Amino acid sequence: MVLSDDAVGPLIVRRAEEVLADAKECVDFKENYSGGLDMLDDINGYDRLLIVDCVKTGSCEPGTCITYGLNDFEKHRHERSFNSHILTLPTVLDIGKRCGYKMPDDIIIWGIEADDTTTFSEEPTDKVKACIDGVVEKMRQTIAEWQKQDALKSQNAKLKTQSL
Repeated sequence: MVLSDDAVGPLIVRRAEEVLADAKECVDFKENYSGGLDMLDDINGYDRLLIVDCVKTGSCEPGTCITYGLNDFEKHRHERSFNSHILTLPTVLDIGKRCGYKMPDDIIIWGIEADDTTTFSEEPTDKVKACIDGVVEKMRQTIAEWQKQDALKSQNAKLKTQSL
């Protein structure tokens, strides 16, 4: 059981896995319900990472998708915690790199503004539920952009090899 709008991340991932089935050859869709060090296994070995989770900033309408970069969490990098489940993402990435894991270099975080995070329910509120398909479409566009970038890198690598 989750707290209403807190379910939006997994719901978006499930919907994306259904709708973006053609992307499965280049994208792994994963749900993670914990965080902290538990994330290491899920992000190890990837070049890119797109995280979708609920946030409650109070600065915009529920269902708004807010884009963050890793630098937005930089001020929290050195926060100490006695609970490994609430380590910050920058700290988890640092630990992964120090342990020799391949951590993603390209990281996008989408926070979906929540309305209700206190009611026990696996169903989000109407405003948050209404944003799911739009976020999945945004995900499709992001994946397509990444594929274009990869194709360009591959083409440039071939050109460099041919020009030797």
